[in-house]
Amino acid sequence: MSQSSSSATTEGLSTTSTPNREPMLAGFPWVSAIILYTLSWGWSLLRPNTLYWDDWEIYFNKPANYGLQNLSDMGQAPWRGFVEFYSMQVGTWTITILTFILFFAGSLSIFVILSQKTSLVKSQIQKVTILFLIVPLNHARVAATVFDYASSYFLFFLGWLILVRYRSIKSFIFSWLVLFLSLKTHSLLFFVLLPFLHFVWLNKDELKSSKKLRVLHLQVLLIALLPITYLLLRKLFWPPTKDWTDYHQVTSAGLQVALLPIVIGFAPLVVIAMRKAKNLSINFGLTLLVVGFLVTALALFPYFAGDLYVGYAGRPAYLTVFEFRADWRSRHQLLMPLGLALSVVGLNELFNWRKKNFVFFATVALSVTLNMFWGSQYFLMSHKQEQLVVLFATTKSKIEIASVEDQAMQFNGRGASFRSYEWNGFMTLAEISTDRPGCEALPSGTALTLKSNTPYLKALVTRDLGLYFEIKPCAEVLAENS
Repeated sequence: MSQSSSSATTEGLSTTSTPNREPMLAGFPWVSAIILYTLSWGWSLLRPNTLYWDDWEIYFNKPANYGLQNLSDMGQAPWRGFVEFYSMQVGTWTITILTFILFFAGSLSIFVILSQKTSLVKSQIQKVTILFLIVPLNHARVAATVFDYASSYFLFFLGWLILVRYRSIKSFIFSWLVLFLSLKTHSLLFFVLLPFLHFVWLNKDELKSSKKLRVLHLQVLLIALLPITYLLLRKLFWPPTKDWTDYHQVTSAGLQVALLPIVIGFAPLVVIAMRKAKNLSINFGLTLLVVGFLVTALALFPYFAGDLYVGYAGRPAYLTVFEFRADWRSRHQLLMPLGLALSVVGLNELFNWRKKNFVFFATVALSVTLNMFWGSQYFLMSHKQEQLVVLFATTKSKIEIASVEDQAMQFNGRGASFRSYEWNGFMTLAEISTDRPGCEALPSGTALTLKSNTPYLKALVTRDLGLYFEIKPCAEVLAENS
C-alpha cells in the first residue's frame, strides 16, 4: 500500500477527532470525585508501611527476587512484579501511594472512554465515573501483593482510552501494546472483549461500507487476537512449573456458574435489540441496567469459571461475591466497578422520580459508609499487628507456646484471618521461636488465645485495642478435648 493511500485510510478511521473537540477531561467531576474517593480509600494512607496477608510470606525477610521467582513458577508474565518488588525495597509506602493514585487514574480513563459515542450524556458519565471510583469492592488492594492487579487495571483502561480516542496507526500500536501488557492479570483476557466491541462500534459504518480488506479490518483482527497471542506466548516462553499447571484452569462446574449470569443478561438484551430494529420505544435506563449487568457478569466470568468463588460455608458462589466477611477474596472483584456503576445509573434513570437521583445518592452514601467502616478495620488491623508483636515480646519469657488462636477478629479487615506465615512474622519480630506444633505434639506447652474486651469505637479513637492472651496449659486443653 502506498504512503498516500495509507494516510487516507488512517484519516478514515477517525470517529472522535475533530479540530475543535473539547478537552479530554472537560466535565470531569474533580471536586466530588476527589472528596468521595479520599473518604472511601484514603484510610490506606494512614498506615502506609503495613504488611498484610501474603505480604508477610513474600516480602518479610525475603530478597527482592523471591517473589519474582514465585511468579515465574506460576507462569505469570515476565514483566509482572518488577514495579512492586523493587518499590518495596524503598518502602511499603511506595506501593500504598501508587495504588491510591492508579485507581483514581483509572477513573480518568473511564470518563474519557464513556465519552466516545456511548449514548451516555455528560451527567450520566459523571455519575458512572464517581460510582466507578467508590463502589465498595476490592478492599484487598490494601495488600502490597495485590498491587500488580492495580497496575494491570490502570494499563487496561489506559489502553482502551487510547484505542477509542485516537486514530493514528502509531496510537493504535501503542494502545495494543498497553492492553497486551495489562494481560499479566489473567482475568483481563476475558474483559478485553469490551474495548474490542467498543472499537468495532465506533467504526461500524466504515466496516459495513468497506468491501475491500483495509487497515481497519487488520486492526479489528489484531485486537481480537490479543488474548490468543498472550496465551500462545505464555505457553512457549513462560509456562508454569508442574506444581502450578492447574492454576487458573477453567472447570466444567465453574463454567456453568460463570455462564448463567451471561445468559440471563443476554436474553433481555436480545429483546431490546429486536425492539430497536423495529423502531419501538426503549427505556434507556433499562438498556443501561442490562448492559451493566452483562459487564458485571463478564467481570466475574474468569473467577467463577476458575472456581475462585466455590460457595464458602455452603453458600452459593453468587452470594459469596458480596459477603461482608470476605477475607482476602475481595481481590476477585477487581473488574466489577464498571458494570455495577452502569447498572446503578441505569436504575437511577428508571426510577428517577422528579429528577432527584435517589438511587444514585443512596448508592454513594452506602458505598462511602461501607468503605469507611471496612477501611477502619484495616486501620485497626495494622495497629493490632503492631501491638501483637509487643504482646508476644512480653509473653515469650514466661511460657513455651504450643498454639495461638485469634478471637479478636473484630479488628481484622473484612473478617480476614491470620495465616501461619503472618504469625511467623509477628513472632520473628518479637524474637520468639515460631514453632507451634500444637498441644498434642507439645503437651508441656501452652495454648494462647488472643482476646480483647475493648469496644470497637473506643479502640478506633484511642488506637489501644486492649489485646491480651488467655493462657491455658496444654495439659488442661488435652483433658478438655478428651
